[in-house]
Amino acid sequence: MYSIVGADNREYGPVEMDTLVQWAREGRVVARTTVLDHATGRRFLACDLEELNAIFTPTATVAPPTHGTLGKPTSGLPHVAPPAPVLVLDSLKPRRSRIAAGLLGIFLGSLGVHRFYLGYTGVGTVMLVITLFTCGFGALLTGIWGLIEGILCLLGAMTDADGRKLGV
Repeated sequence: MYSIVGADNREYGPVEMDTLVQWAREGRVVARTTVLDHATGRRFLACDLEELNAIFTPTATVAPPTHGTLGKPTSGLPHVAPPAPVLVLDSLKPRRSRIAAGLLGIFLGSLGVHRFYLGYTGVGTVMLVITLFTCGFGALLTGIWGLIEGILCLLGAMTDADGRKLGV
């Protein structure tokens, strides 16, 4: 029996190997998914299981010749297939830390530093302008604002500018 740790850090399972293979084919389990083996208590990546690694490893394909007869290219050089397109996964970008965002909000919230860290440069600029153009008197307002948002960041209730939940 196996369980997986999802992107939301929740554990799903226990399930049999057949179910894990099905989930991998559906894209619900990827090579970097953490798997827990209930028999041994060991945690490892899904790509470490042979049954799943076969699904994640692309198989080599040979392109048919485009010119000439089979096995005899017209140019005298062997046919080389064009390179495959590169797939960039946005989910591989590291998530921003909710602890860092929370501490920045609590201690430097009046300057909007936590908003700049999360990618909300517009709101961060507004907080900074309020504080600076009121000669510091606006810092009371933006400081409370930053304190509340810092606590929300620590609780995991805020997202970054890309809409992703904050990491640990």
